[in-house]
Amino acid sequence: MATKPGMVGELLIRAGLIDSAGLHSAQEVRSKSHVSLGTALSSLGLTTEEAVAAAIASGLQLECLAGSTLPMVESEIIALLPLQFCQKHLVMPLSLQSNALRLAMSDPLDYSAIQDVMFRTSKQVVPVVATQTAILRLQDLFPSKTVEADETYENLTGASPEGEVIAAEDVEEAVDADKLARDTKLAPVVRLVNLMLSGAAKAGASDIHVEPKEKNLLVRQRVDGLLQEVFKIPKHLQDATISRLKIISGMDISDRRRPQDGRSRLRFEGQRIDLRVSTLPTQYGEKVVIRLLDQRRAVMPIEKIDLTPENLKMLQQLLLRPQGMILVTGPTGSGKSSTLYTALNWVKSPTTNIITVEDPIEYQLDGVNQVQINTKAGVTFASGLRSILRQDPNIILVGEIRDEETAGIALEAAQTGHLLLSTLHTNDAPATVSRLFDLGIEPFLVASALIGILAQRLVQRNCVFCSVPHPPNPETLQKFGGIERLPADAKWMAGKGCEKCMQAGFKGRLAIHELLHVNDELRALITARAPEHELRRAARAGGMRTLIEDAISKAAKGLTTLDAILQVVSPDDAAAPAEGTEATTESVLPARGIRQEPEISGAPKKNENSKPAVTDGRARILVVEDNRTIISVVKYFLELEGFDVLLAEDGLIGLKTAQREHPDVIVTDVNMPVMDGISMVKTLRADPLTRDIAILMLTSEDSLDSETSALSAGADDYILKPVEPRRLAARVKALLARSKVRQVAGVER
Repeated sequence: MATKPGMVGELLIRAGLIDSAGLHSAQEVRSKSHVSLGTALSSLGLTTEEAVAAAIASGLQLECLAGSTLPMVESEIIALLPLQFCQKHLVMPLSLQSNALRLAMSDPLDYSAIQDVMFRTSKQVVPVVATQTAILRLQDLFPSKTVEADETYENLTGASPEGEVIAAEDVEEAVDADKLARDTKLAPVVRLVNLMLSGAAKAGASDIHVEPKEKNLLVRQRVDGLLQEVFKIPKHLQDATISRLKIISGMDISDRRRPQDGRSRLRFEGQRIDLRVSTLPTQYGEKVVIRLLDQRRAVMPIEKIDLTPENLKMLQQLLLRPQGMILVTGPTGSGKSSTLYTALNWVKSPTTNIITVEDPIEYQLDGVNQVQINTKAGVTFASGLRSILRQDPNIILVGEIRDEETAGIALEAAQTGHLLLSTLHTNDAPATVSRLFDLGIEPFLVASALIGILAQRLVQRNCVFCSVPHPPNPETLQKFGGIERLPADAKWMAGKGCEKCMQAGFKGRLAIHELLHVNDELRALITARAPEHELRRAARAGGMRTLIEDAISKAAKGLTTLDAILQVVSPDDAAAPAEGTEATTESVLPARGIRQEPEISGAPKKNENSKPAVTDGRARILVVEDNRTIISVVKYFLELEGFDVLLAEDGLIGLKTAQREHPDVIVTDVNMPVMDGISMVKTLRADPLTRDIAILMLTSEDSLDSETSALSAGADDYILKPVEPRRLAARVKALLARSKVRQVAGVER
């Protein structure tokens, strides 16, 4: 299938530098390797990189980095962008003049790269056309500070560990890794394991994965919920490394064919970190996973677990009840245990007897009696719970309800003067009731014992050191039902990346919640075995905020992003409004209908007798776009077709220009500052003087929801960036033709 020329290719063809066949061949080369168009054409012998760069710069009226002598770039300028980013997009920062960053680019029409640079640097970008060869030479100026995973092991062998590993069987005999590291008799593999553990603790990792591969032993760690590669260990050290981990965890190193579980401890920065270690035989050897249980992160003030004031007050009221069952639900790794430990720590007192049965005991709590499950000794959740009931408890925590027997005993205990806390794996709070039914529990027993359900997830938290205002892109907004279904006073933020967050833009995690309080109406519905959607409706009528609503509310406060929310929870019917309720800023997802657009101060007054300015007969096109590079490209090609082009750099300016000039066609972007394209189109369609202007949406949002939203707002056509010049001109001409037909029909009527 023939490859269609893009804007740069069309520009080179118009300049007479190449023909369509040559462009097609060059694009085939680019599809197989990461090279610029100029490099591809040069490799085919059709032209030179310098000629391509000069033609692009001339056609777009941009500066060109010419000559063999490259400019000097200051280290402060180089530090504005990471090397990996520059290599990916073939760009290089050159200099900074006021707030304008001169950026060498092989493709100055790569608007996604320009937007990324603007976001990362908070600077306006001035593209400078350069050859790929020149850019790569400039990138050699970057300091060599990126260490590949294969090289990290060599660095580790000379490093000093910061932690102290404590053996599982004899806790008092600790291995002082700092001291032994200075000892010449210390084996490299012991130093390596100590460094692996203390490094993970320093990074705030929750898990370490040691994974045997065909040619090496891969070490990864999970930070803020995401796995990241740390280093690779040579294959010949695999058995010794895994055996060392098994020894400190009290496992049998001679047994490599069965999964094993063990434990150990690490002292790091004066704190004790418990290690839960498990092995699993795989194709290339035993895989080891180490969970780090940091006591500092286990129990925190209940005010610090990210509950809204309303949910916090309700949870505290439930915890003060003398009896009943409270369940915390969510998938593995959603923070259920931490929430339960925090709740127990808040409710414990010298007059209260609290007993837990857990598998395993993740954290030790002062003032709480904790029981470890031991199936070999006959101590299961069910049998342990029976024994606990004979210990005169006030509050009981069951680590997890896994079967009908445990669920039945727990519910009976919750009705006989005990407050019982436990966990279940369900998607949301209303689904928990169905899960109890599936376990075989009678509805009347669930209704009489259950008093509250807290569903929760963990989402990435914006880095507080580098967060800046950053509105969501239109595609993301459409996944949430459009901007009109989100808080109008939102303060959208995102991290642009810094040293504190390792350039990720996120640091730490944020809990989102859904707290269902079982009131009389819900109790009646549960007894009648009502479906989930009826339970959800009644819960929302009683004040429950859904997971997605809580998440969006926190994103609107700048704590996280909508994209991060989509990784853990999806907008769905669970967010439908309860009957008779009105949407507010606190109830963010329920549909509010068409939002009233604010009155625009300074906008021209509507006058029935106003007429558009007289032109020389050429059709006038208004281009509304906040990206200056795209504006110049679209203007260039539309003027080649004989159109008179007007420009506006945001929706508000575009609206005023349209009301004043009354253009024949408007070509507008969707996502713009001050006023977005959708809002501008709605306002134009509501005005009798502008409602008949043909409007073409030109956007990068490639989704059915985005297109539907644009057309529903009143756009006549919808086209994606990057667009071929001939296609854009054809769409504009078609809109002009249809507009003339409508005008003639209007006159005849």
